Amino acid sequence: MAAAIQALSISRSVYERLPTQPAPGRVLAVFDRACLLAPDEGEPLSLVLPEIGDGPLNVVVEAGTGAFAGLEPGMTATLSRTSLQAGPLLVDLSTARTWEPRPDWPFLRKSSLSGFVHPHPRLNCVRAAAVQRAPGGSFLDLLGNGPGGRGPMEQTLEVARQAAEALAAGWAGDEGALRHGGRRMAGLGMGLTPSGDDYLAGVMLRAWLAHPEPEAFCRLVVESAAPRTMALSAAFLRAAARGECNAAWHALFAALASAGSAPLEDAVCGVLAHGHTSGADMLAGFLWGGAPKMPAARRGSQSAACGESAGL
Repeated sequence: MAAAIQALSISRSVYERLPTQPAPGRVLAVFDRACLLAPDEGEPLSLVLPEIGDGPLNVVVEAGTGAFAGLEPGMTATLSRTSLQAGPLLVDLSTARTWEPRPDWPFLRKSSLSGFVHPHPRLNCVRAAAVQRAPGGSFLDLLGNGPGGRGPMEQTLEVARQAAEALAAGWAGDEGALRHGGRRMAGLGMGLTPSGDDYLAGVMLRAWLAHPEPEAFCRLVVESAAPRTMALSAAFLRAAARGECNAAWHALFAALASAGSAPLEDAVCGVLAHGHTSGADMLAGFLWGGAPKMPAARRGSQSAACGESAGL
């Protein structure tokens, strides 16, 4: 008999992709706090514990560590809008809250954030907080704070720098450079979602905030990058191209848009908490993508940068 647990929330885009009638799928991967499922036809989704929270591919379940212990990659699954079953686990979706993965982009673009195509005091604050708290080995080193040298990480960063330059040219209208940058960045680095893919997701969120034609820009990025990476990461890129992001990014955008001294540091820490470097790599793309280069932020400069934003 299947062990039943309740879903607390489900991403709106995941819900809309689920079939109305039960359809076959499989378990892709199992972790302590997440389980990846994929229908035989369609994009993967993630069953996650509450501490991971809402995201564009997520179904948050009311369970604790060990909930996915009975699952193994390759197990059969059955997916529908009312329930998800994987091996011995049954997830009831009937009372789950539908969570919207897209921030209110029209509002954000009308706010002062639309000026983020240029250096901005509040963006300086985000940058300083990110650099101060970034984990080692992330693409935030592209902002000019890396240790240098010619080790494997520096070699990866050099490829990423070249790809980032092409993406910046693409932001300015060079479609060929944009496609080239997307191809070079896709799948670069390590992780369940490679660092280069996380970086591209951050670039696309920046585009939804500040690019004059975000849909066209993101379409070119995802068309060039998604075929060159893994299925889960490609789904993550497609979500970013639609302007979708996890709850930590929603909190960051809310803090950025707030008047007065918003809790930007806490919001940045929330983004950085995702994965070992995934949040940092996304922030690198968001902070670098499309914007004129800014002077390298030094560790310890966070208080001054945040102080500049207090009156905004």
